Amino acid sequence: LDDNQVKISFFIGGSWAKRFPNALADIGKRGHELGNHTYSHPHPNSLSKEKNQEEITRAENLIKEITGIKTTLYAPPYGEYNDMVLNAASELGYRNILWSIDTVDWKRPAPEIITARVVKKIHNGAIILMHPTAPTAAALPTLIKELKERGYTITTVSDILK
Repeated sequence: LDDNQVKISFFIGGSWAKRFPNALADIGKRGHELGNHTYSHPHPNSLSKEKNQEEITRAENLIKEITGIKTTLYAPPYGEYNDMVLNAASELGYRNILWSIDTVDWKRPAPEIITARVVKKIHNGAIILMHPTAPTAAALPTLIKELKERGYTITTVSDILK
């Protein structure tokens, strides 16, 4: 990302932040946008509104403690939502965010497969779901080059929403 002067949005899970506080601090220092992805990655539809808010707030507090940044975007785990989940986040001042392209990279396919999945479905305003895996990291240089060659700007979710 640095090599290509690209800033993106990272939706941070609190348990990940607790395990990797230095990595999170580095992501924030590099100017990337930070969003909230709950503390323990539960199935939001199976929780009460209060439990959803507890998950969001717990992650928010840890992210802010580590980076000084208060998150305002929320991506529910598994892309799972209903009115209660959306309202729980909204009542806490969050904008709910989902993706339009899923790389399914959590299954750790080859980097070429990740790139092909994105290129096949790319569109203006696309929000691409990716995870911190080795194949994803390996795919990024080629994917960034390909998207830029096609005339796309890679940016944060907040920039897309503007």
